[in-house]
Amino acid sequence: MFYIWKKYYGPLITAIITAVIIAGVLGQPFPASAGVNIIFPPENTVDGRRILLGDIATVAPDGPEDQQLAELMAAVDLGPNPGPGRTITLRRQIIEQKLAASGTPVAEVRWNIPLEVVLTGSGQRTGDSEIRKIILEYLARSEPYISGQYELVSLTAGTPPVMPPGQAEYRFVPLPSSNPGYLTGTIYFSLNGKDAARLRITAQIDLQMPALVAARDLPRGQILSEGDLTESVVSYSQSKGALKEAAQAEGQTLRVSLRAGSPVRDRDLVKTSMVKKGETVTIIAQSGGLKVTALGQAKQDGALGQTIAVINQDSKKTISGKVIGPGMVEVVF
Repeated sequence: MFYIWKKYYGPLITAIITAVIIAGVLGQPFPASAGVNIIFPPENTVDGRRILLGDIATVAPDGPEDQQLAELMAAVDLGPNPGPGRTITLRRQIIEQKLAASGTPVAEVRWNIPLEVVLTGSGQRTGDSEIRKIILEYLARSEPYISGQYELVSLTAGTPPVMPPGQAEYRFVPLPSSNPGYLTGTIYFSLNGKDAARLRITAQIDLQMPALVAARDLPRGQILSEGDLTESVVSYSQSKGALKEAAQAEGQTLRVSLRAGSPVRDRDLVKTSMVKKGETVTIIAQSGGLKVTALGQAKQDGALGQTIAVINQDSKKTISGKVIGPGMVEVVF
């Protein structure tokens, strides 16, 4: 009877025992007598240069007597860190092989490993708001933006870099351009004094510059007064050559018509002639509290502030005088 039982059931029992042993090696639950339990989440983030078991799995001893074994298992090296922001996938078979080859007493350990464990290297990604802040800081310290008023309309950039943890520094290097309304360049990121990443950006900027403009529609030939002018802001392209202050244009004559709000440029103006050649003028000479006047004849046309030659009608001498008003010339000593 024993012979028959052994003949028919012995191989089955042997197969069951063998299956239990193999199951233990391949990561199936061990009996309750095992000293350490290891649980792997399907995804994790890794920080160090190497991937240690304790960094990506929970290694729990059953009791104080198993603490040393748990520490040995936690220190098992599973390979290099994939790098900041990069991902690798470890299959269960690979993890089991590394555990078996680690030299630790795996027979006293039970573990639960998913088919795949996805690991991502930790790092810091520069967000859109940080990139926008970098560009705004550049605008705030650069011309012509300092002299005008600007708004960052749009900002286009590539995929923000992921860098190792730490205090990152940056610098923005723009490409030369004649149009400050469009800004292109590269943001260089550095960590511990070494370049770590770079990012190309393109920005559109609404830039307004201060300018002197017509306060109303002004006809050609208008002699400008304070009420004809106002200080405002215009687009950067319109501001080229525009005067900035009313005092620069008052008293001059428009050589073109201007619509209200149009910038006033120096090329649009001619000096207003206040003295005509051959005209009789009043010559004024002042010294201290003494003021002397005489009549003279202008030898040339003269605008406000210009120095012209005048013949004194009494002495018949030619003198130089500065035009200070219509028909009035002040002697220049």
